[in-house]
Amino acid sequence: MKKFLSGRKGWMLYVKFKTKTKISTILLSIVLLTAQANTSYSQKSRISLDMHNITIARLIDVIESKSDYHFVYKTRDVDLERKVSVKAEEEEITSVLDRIFGNTGTAYNIVKKQIFLTVKETKEKTDGQGTAEIRQIQISGIVKDGNGNVLPGVTVMEKGTQNGTATDFDGNYELLVSGTNAVLSFSYIGFVTKEVPVNGLTAIDVVLKEDVSELDEVIVVAYGTQKKENLTGAVVSVSSEKLANRPVASTQNALQGIAPGVTILQRPGDVGRNSDGTSGNTGGITIRGRSNLGSPGPMYVIDGIPATSQEFASLNANDIASMSVLKDASSAALYGSRAANGVIVVTTNRGGGEKATVQFNTSYGWQSATRLPDYVNSADYAALYNEALGNKGRDPLYTEDQIRKFADGSEPDLYPNTDWYKTVLHSAAPQREASLNISAPGKITNYYLGLTYFDQESLIPGKKQDRIVAKLNTESHIVENLLKVATNFSFIKQDFDRDGGNMSWTELNRSLPTSVVRQSNGEWGSIDGGVANAQTAQRNQLRILEEGGSGWDRDNYLQLATNATLTPLEGLTINGLTSLKYTNSNSWSFNSTIDPINNFLTGDIMNSTRVTPNEMTEYWRKRQEFLIQGTVDYERRFGEQHFAKITVGASQESNVFRTAFIGRKNFPNNDMETVGSGSGNSEDISSDNDGQANRSNQEEWAMRSFFGRLNYTFADKYLLEANTRIDYSSRFHPDHRRAVFPSFSAGWIVSKESFMENISWLDHLKIRGSWGSLGNQNVVTIGNYFDVLNLDYSYNFEDTAQGGAWQGRGSNISATWEKVKMLDIGLDINLFGNRVNIVTDYYVKRTEGILTQLPVLSTYGFPNSGIPYVNAAEIRNRGFELAVNYSDRIGEDFRFTIGGNLSSIDNEILNLGQGVEERINSYWIERVGGSVGDFYGYRADGLFRDVADVENHAYQSAATAPGDIKYRDVNGDGMINEQDRVVIGNDVPWFNYGFNLSAEYKGISFEVLTYGVGKVKTYLANEASFPFFNGAGIKEELKNRWTEANPDPDADFPRLLLSQDGTHNYENISSFWLFNAAYFRVRSITLGYTFPEEISKKLGMTMLRVYGTSNNPLTFMADKRLADYDPELGSGRGGYPGIKTFSLGFNFRF
Repeated sequence: MKKFLSGRKGWMLYVKFKTKTKISTILLSIVLLTAQANTSYSQKSRISLDMHNITIARLIDVIESKSDYHFVYKTRDVDLERKVSVKAEEEEITSVLDRIFGNTGTAYNIVKKQIFLTVKETKEKTDGQGTAEIRQIQISGIVKDGNGNVLPGVTVMEKGTQNGTATDFDGNYELLVSGTNAVLSFSYIGFVTKEVPVNGLTAIDVVLKEDVSELDEVIVVAYGTQKKENLTGAVVSVSSEKLANRPVASTQNALQGIAPGVTILQRPGDVGRNSDGTSGNTGGITIRGRSNLGSPGPMYVIDGIPATSQEFASLNANDIASMSVLKDASSAALYGSRAANGVIVVTTNRGGGEKATVQFNTSYGWQSATRLPDYVNSADYAALYNEALGNKGRDPLYTEDQIRKFADGSEPDLYPNTDWYKTVLHSAAPQREASLNISAPGKITNYYLGLTYFDQESLIPGKKQDRIVAKLNTESHIVENLLKVATNFSFIKQDFDRDGGNMSWTELNRSLPTSVVRQSNGEWGSIDGGVANAQTAQRNQLRILEEGGSGWDRDNYLQLATNATLTPLEGLTINGLTSLKYTNSNSWSFNSTIDPINNFLTGDIMNSTRVTPNEMTEYWRKRQEFLIQGTVDYERRFGEQHFAKITVGASQESNVFRTAFIGRKNFPNNDMETVGSGSGNSEDISSDNDGQANRSNQEEWAMRSFFGRLNYTFADKYLLEANTRIDYSSRFHPDHRRAVFPSFSAGWIVSKESFMENISWLDHLKIRGSWGSLGNQNVVTIGNYFDVLNLDYSYNFEDTAQGGAWQGRGSNISATWEKVKMLDIGLDINLFGNRVNIVTDYYVKRTEGILTQLPVLSTYGFPNSGIPYVNAAEIRNRGFELAVNYSDRIGEDFRFTIGGNLSSIDNEILNLGQGVEERINSYWIERVGGSVGDFYGYRADGLFRDVADVENHAYQSAATAPGDIKYRDVNGDGMINEQDRVVIGNDVPWFNYGFNLSAEYKGISFEVLTYGVGKVKTYLANEASFPFFNGAGIKEELKNRWTEANPDPDADFPRLLLSQDGTHNYENISSFWLFNAAYFRVRSITLGYTFPEEISKKLGMTMLRVYGTSNNPLTFMADKRLADYDPELGSGRGGYPGIKTFSLGFNFRF
């Protein structure tokens, strides 16, 4: 038993039971079997005191030191600064307490050796004349915690009386109360006091909930948990409530805008399958920016087991018990070699509680595009096309009569006005989700069952995904307070279906408003601008969707895990975990032959519109992962001031991944879709994306790890932590497999110092700092350290082909882990009664030995994919993060929270390898001194106003004319060439922020989440912005262009030209096509109503809630030229649009 003092912390309890202590448990059981709360011998104990003018707080200390009593109270209920004088000589304790508290607002109650101090109740006087017979009844029951553990020593009192008792060693109690209208009060240190009306019952079992303050909140960290107050690392805890009731396609998308330093870009994508198994519309996560040249994704850990992004994305929010984002090296160090980009740790529900609960949540939503490309209509297209021809001195293509027919729609078979996006895509697509969650306690075993069904259709006709997720968790107390066994069963079935061909966004963007979709005779369109045009007819993406074939992806995932926890001694916990995962993924696709289109004008077949040959391809992917892990935790308090906890552990992980591919071409017809039906000719054997035909491949890797952590606390205000992890990975050569990842952190809770006691508005102030090392091995390919031979090559000997081998990839035996070294300094501040919470961090993150492929000579002999990875590059991120939240209430019914967060990162490439200063890759450059994501091109200085402007500027080309883009002569040599290229912008959102608001009033709830980015550019080229690019159309925004009638050098766009003649200067990579992609987006708005309890009960429920949610309803962009562009789309030529949804749902529990 230990007393914790806090002069100002609201309601911190002063006593804490250590129920796992065997000796104290035995002594407690003896006391409980021999004592009664209302007539105990202890109340007749005597004490001698002689104290003058001392505070109540000091007097309590003296009484505890001179007796076996311990006081239990909340600081807000007792005036600890009141001064008294007491003199007693062998006086009964009750008499002394009467004199101390008799004329105050404090009441006392003695239960064995505990003295409970509470606020004295005020009783109203009545003048009733009658009397009623009081019939006493005997109440009995058992008291447990939320995990099903029995609680000995719980105080059970009849409210408003001194009648009480306490639970015995097994959590049982018996109490004789005054009658059926009595109310029982159950109180226990560290738990919320619970009041239960007797209502004629004779058996009352109770489950007490832990009493957790914001600072006492337990946060999940690597291989364990810690109190939030004692954290010394940069950790963000995300409650499951923030994730629930937001119908989104994945858990990643629900995280956006909630945590500082965590960037989730919802790159718009279709419902098809990504290479990592996630849906195409799953958001990508980066933590504290991109710090390498490869994948920036974090590590995921679910229930202590490393997980994939697919597993994380498929989680249902109702299955999540807690989620933590580990951002710095100290908090993530125990995950070592895979934690360089941060770690997201999730625990799922385990069941338990007072009784079984069933919860059902369902929603139905409608998806639509946030923005679609806004191409001009056919009449405008024809006029603008003529203008582009005129700008090169050529005759117009369209006559005024034809333009009139486009405009009035009088001859749609010849002069249509087609909006291809509206024709091909659905204007809206449904999205549905339903989840069933069952949580139940048992005498030995608690269980939790979660079932989720999610389906989503695409805006592209014929495409959809279906996902079923099942999770069954159990927790069995085999031997109470000694042995606990938990099991985890997870199953994910994810199907993607495509009832149609593969649509091309490039070809859709090139489809012209002047071309016909279907002729009036029902045949596919062949007319463009009044004439038959096979090229534009071939681009008809609706034809591809309806006749182009079909395909599907099938993913099945199964996980079985067992976790045993042994607690043989107080403070000692031994944990063993095993996990087996099995993933089976199949993909099948059939591209059909399509008959040619007939010329609408002549009826002749347009042979070039035939699509051939047909082709079938199929992939199999199987992955098996096995993990065995053991940890030992020991914690102990030494004396009054010292607390220490040590964690040590080891793990062994193995992974086997096998793939196979098969394909054929030239099937007799489109109905014969199996591989045996295809052509047997060697030229008709399909090749996969690697150029290999009918092949299989197997990769294996393993990792062995040892890790440890030491936590030390002095006086509950000085905090130290040390971590280390040693990893051995088979991805590297045996001489370089071992890596050590240490970290150190410290914290000082300044607010607990005596010199801070008089600052009433400051509730908590903690300064923390950390340094540590993390690693990354995911970039390097399997077998990077040995030579790989391919056996698919033939050599010609004496005119006869002989099978042979060739080396397709180089090797590097010296490659080893990428290392991240991170320094973090942070502040945690709570103000004004903990209503205001502030968390801020500054960090320096340096990634060394980044695995990259260096440039090689053309005579090296290997393709680019065969260049081995070497540890060469180095990148530094320096960042600042801030999160502020204010929570309060107005009156009894209105509660609200207002919050905001921001993060800013300065990224710099420090090294690219010996002798390498820069690497140019299309639009981007990696340069020492620059940043990841830098664009490289010409600096545009507006447009040429007139001929004089062209002649007075540096020479660009012989075709340069007024209205063209003017490029800056950076080196001043009088010519525009490659030497004038510079860094012109960056496409990584290094500045992110978000605001949120939530409020609740009498069952009505309202929540708004917002998100924004700054300091980011996007490059839109080709069909996305250039007019008439490769036969494409032209967008509405290009109407604000340079013309001879309006020779504005600051016009949004240059003079119109065609790309076919090669005389324009659009395609030079330049800042002219670089757009400010900063935006502010209302990520979600949710309005809900929870019905009053009496209504829910009438319906047989304990809770009923209805809600509506709108995701991405509003977006504000800095660059007004991007009227038809979703800012999260990223640079490129266009693709699947951004999505906004509106959903209605209800949630009930019984």
